[in-house]
Amino acid sequence: MDMTEALPDDALASILHRLPACDLAASRCVRKAWRAVVDARRLLLPHLLPHSLQSIFINYIDYERPHCFSRPSARKPLIDGNLDYLPGYTQYFNTIIDHCNGLVLYEAGLLYVVNPATRRWDSVRCKDDVNQAYLVFDPAVSPHYELFFIPDIPKEDEEVLPGQQANPHDSMEWPPSLWTMNVFSSSSRQWQKRSFARQGEAVGTVTSVRVDPREPISMYYGGPMRRFAVYWGGSLYVHCRGAFVARLCFSSGTYQVIKTPVAIGKSKNVQYLGKSEKGVYLATIYNDRQLRVCNLVESDGQIDWVLKHHVDLDPLTSLPWQDLSGFKQTWTLDEEEKDDDYEMMKKTLMMWMTTTTMVGEEEEEEEEKGEGENNNIQKGVNLRWNSEDDDEKVEVQDENEEEERGKNDALQMEEYMEWNSDDENVMNIEDDYNSCGMNIYFLGFHPYKEVIFLGLSLQIGVAYHLKSSKVQYLGKIRPKDYHNGHATGMFDAFPYTPCMIGELQKHASRSH
Repeated sequence: MDMTEALPDDALASILHRLPACDLAASRCVRKAWRAVVDARRLLLPHLLPHSLQSIFINYIDYERPHCFSRPSARKPLIDGNLDYLPGYTQYFNTIIDHCNGLVLYEAGLLYVVNPATRRWDSVRCKDDVNQAYLVFDPAVSPHYELFFIPDIPKEDEEVLPGQQANPHDSMEWPPSLWTMNVFSSSSRQWQKRSFARQGEAVGTVTSVRVDPREPISMYYGGPMRRFAVYWGGSLYVHCRGAFVARLCFSSGTYQVIKTPVAIGKSKNVQYLGKSEKGVYLATIYNDRQLRVCNLVESDGQIDWVLKHHVDLDPLTSLPWQDLSGFKQTWTLDEEEKDDDYEMMKKTLMMWMTTTTMVGEEEEEEEEKGEGENNNIQKGVNLRWNSEDDDEKVEVQDENEEEERGKNDALQMEEYMEWNSDDENVMNIEDDYNSCGMNIYFLGFHPYKEVIFLGLSLQIGVAYHLKSSKVQYLGKIRPKDYHNGHATGMFDAFPYTPCMIGELQKHASRSH
């Protein structure tokens, strides 16, 4: 008899939810009743949703493909950031254009939605400008995604001759009171028109919005080619041309204009919209190396930007990026020859995984020798204990202690391999530093704590802790085969958070 059958569903759920993800998934296959409890209580869902930073995808100027800058992980499955199984990934200078909750949007003639964790992907044909495409994916709500194409302002007439009437669009308010856009849904595989009604005032007229250049900054100076978006709290926040953020609320079918803290006349400053510890953030780099970080806060029905940090990044230019002796390269590019530190971490990880597999196989062999079906479900659960047999009690206790040590070792290995230490590779900045002409690239926000990732002179990546001003060295970010020329640098970068959910049609095998 299965003794768990006597347990109420609440008690069984309380036991199962304490299991690690792999064990929980395995337990779901043991009994129909267990599967019913796991599915009904959605116990696996927290393990499948994005909850950790895995890597950063980087687009380079005049370079054949993006690269994935990451640290090796002990989490299973191991994730390869090289998306070379996608059509045209290593050709024609194609780029990644968005990321949302574990899905990546890639442009190569067609649009490709890909999940690097599961190696599944979709292709989508579109007629709109791909630079207006934004990805929305909420795996806690649905396994399906949507693509939103945010309309740009009407084009300006090249020349208005004397006696001709000016373009009637010039005086039109922007964005319009009813904003209609093309939306692709993966659940229906169809395009549709969707309209959002504006709440509140427009940002201005079409003419005033045109003061803001279409591209954020010139490609030859590096920086984003397009404006970013953030999905947060059931709404999509899009940084739009005209120095405003449009908040699209899907539940109500409305949108709101939120002016940025940077005036439209100064909007050529480098700006990045992103998600971090407390929601939606906007980073602005002005006067070359002055950084302002604002957080979007809603209070009493009002939404406004609150200045969180004002940082002088100039001291970072004094960091010894040409002499990194004594620092471990813990993050690497997906194409890079791994250094000794990386290889040591990789070997340690593989030894740990191999040992875990061998122990699991030995346990399975022991189970096969057991009597009856009950022995197969009793691994790690003390259902055989006999109070009259002290020797058996000691034996079971030793087994439990050994299992507990194994779990602790696994947790220690995971902590070692995951990037969660705030004290490793800390770089000191001298008070009497000498500033140099080093370019600083913004690689994105950490999605779960107030940390920003920066690229220094297209050579190294660092993590800057906004609350403590601590700087951590991560690794080299320049591809080895990247040419030296005047048009080198970075375009966009997208922090990536893995997710094991997503209904995508095509699949690339691990042996690809």
